[in-house]
Amino acid sequence: MMNKRNLHYIALLLSILLIAGISLANMQTVTVNFLLVQFKLPLIILILLCVLLGAFVMTLVNFSKGFSLKKELKSTQKQLEEEKKEVKIEEKDNN
Repeated sequence: MMNKRNLHYIALLLSILLIAGISLANMQTVTVNFLLVQFKLPLIILILLCVLLGAFVMTLVNFSKGFSLKKELKSTQKQLEEEKKEVKIEEKDNN
């Protein structure tokens, strides 16, 4: 029976095979003009660098979003505690 560990290894193996296949199909050298610098590198390296840069940018975006959500949660929890205190005070006054 398949468990999570086996599925993880199968997914990892398929990913490696996919990357190897893409690498073999994209071995030609390309010239990159970036600002005033010009250099040559294999297309697969350029593709991988772009993917890594995109992953890094998404990590930064998610980090900032998570930070703002954490701040909002803290504020909401503080407001909830204040509301609970008010309800307790009103209950005491009514009794």
